[in-house]
Amino acid sequence: MQLPESGLAITSLAVLVCAILGGALTAYVRLAEKNAPIDTGLLHGRAGAAAAVLLLVSILAGNETSQNIKFALGLLVLTIMGGTVLYFLIRRKGILPKRVIFLHAVFALGAVYTLISGLSI
Repeated sequence: MQLPESGLAITSLAVLVCAILGGALTAYVRLAEKNAPIDTGLLHGRAGAAAAVLLLVSILAGNETSQNIKFALGLLVLTIMGGTVLYFLIRRKGILPKRVIFLHAVFALGAVYTLISGLSI
């Protein structure tokens, strides 16, 4: 078993998994037709953004050169854009569309899967 040269990608993966767990909780509350506190969503978003920054730093440092890692970063950027749309929708309308939540989750899970497959663990 070979570990990557940088622990940043592993740390990014761990933070991203925590963000996804927080997002799953927030989505569950929304799908149960209740409203979660906006702080929960913001904490979830900050964790996801932190994971993206850690992954970007890992790529810029030259430690992670796999194309899968770069693709995972691209998926994370799309996920962050979707999360930003969700934030503005809830601020404007007070309720989140289930389709946008689902699309946001698909991008996030795709990023995790791609990141795991790109790491040489």
